[in-house]
Amino acid sequence: MKKKKRNRLTPFGYKEDPLNSSYLLPISEDLEILKDVEESVVAGFINSREGSEWLHYKTGKSISERGLRKNIAKKYGRPESEERLGHKSRILSARRGR
Repeated sequence: MKKKKRNRLTPFGYKEDPLNSSYLLPISEDLEILKDVEESVVAGFINSREGSEWLHYKTGKSISERGLRKNIAKKYGRPESEERLGHKSRILSARRGR
């Protein structure tokens, strides 16, 4: 699904639409890897620096440690929020059940 481009920067996991440069196209493989890394950081399995290095290793594209933390805060909330703590416990229980 296309996403409207908001500024000149292209977010991680997206590429510019060759037909219309004001839209972005998702790269599903990159977004799936990003989701796995974000969940690992939220659960405390890895830190954001390791996560950004892992993303670069797996996709060949870079995201800064700070950029990864901002993505996580936007999706899962800040580390001290109750909402994120609830999500963390769901991730941990899902991983233990595997």
